[in-house]
Amino acid sequence: MYGFRLPNPTIRVAAFSCVAASLAFVVSFPFLVVPSALAAPLPVAVNPTRIEITASPGDQIESSFKFWNGTNADLPLHLEGFDIGPQDEEGHATVEGEDATNSLKAWLKPAYPDLNVAPKQEITLPFSVDIPANADPGSHWGALLAITAPAAQSNGAAVNVRTGVILLVHVLGPVTEKLVLESVSVPRFAESPPIPIEARFRNEGTVHEAPQGTIEVRNIFGSLVATGTLPVRNVLPDVVRKIGTSVGDGFWLGRFVVVLHATYGEKGEELVTRKVIWVVPWRTQGWKLLLALGFALWVIVARQRFRRAWYALRTGLPPPKDY
Repeated sequence: MYGFRLPNPTIRVAAFSCVAASLAFVVSFPFLVVPSALAAPLPVAVNPTRIEITASPGDQIESSFKFWNGTNADLPLHLEGFDIGPQDEEGHATVEGEDATNSLKAWLKPAYPDLNVAPKQEITLPFSVDIPANADPGSHWGALLAITAPAAQSNGAAVNVRTGVILLVHVLGPVTEKLVLESVSVPRFAESPPIPIEARFRNEGTVHEAPQGTIEVRNIFGSLVATGTLPVRNVLPDVVRKIGTSVGDGFWLGRFVVVLHATYGEKGEELVTRKVIWVVPWRTQGWKLLLALGFALWVIVARQRFRRAWYALRTGLPPPKDY
């Protein structure tokens, strides 16, 4: 029923760096176990690093991911499901104890729990997600980890790697969709664009949301000077997720209004907020301002002296002190 796909050994010569980097960004659970500070990580990778599934209670969903063995030896591999939980507001996650509410660890069934992967080979690892008939509607999440056996290195250290794919399952049924814009951070003063914008979303519902955010910046006259979008990121239930970006370029001076407009959910619920920022390029343009102020002071002083001199020429008398 299942089989391995063994591609050309040269197909993944650059895969380790790019795929492993994306995995580290998506999830930061303990990824390397190295008993020696001199040990180097094994060249292995998975693709994709995240899988999202929508299904009904009682469904059995078939899926798979790819594992690449970049070593020069056979690599024993063990597949096992784990619970994960949010580590911070940046979207990183860690392996943790079971969460009965949102866990899907027990739903994961790898087709080959234990196997050997040939050197310099990429294989497809099929698995199924068996959703119970009484599963609660809403979001469930976990990870299917590929755990390598300890591999000896030339310096005598033994290294094993735990890497895998994050699974996010939306079980259909009555759910609550409620996303709150916890806060939006924009600096009150800036020297020049781009302007950093950081939005914090709190999910008070039962299903994960991926808000779509658009940004407008208008000057003191109401004219549109810049637009932007927030990166699309999932916000899990009962979690605060921080999403940041920057907007604008060129020369700005004065008061500006930043408007963030976000939508989420099947009904397109809206979240809107406005922030005011003053842009004063004092480092790059400050000398021009000082020059203008100096010229204005000179004009005032020179004008006063001119008036006094003109009074003396016109009347032949010294001007009054208050003239």
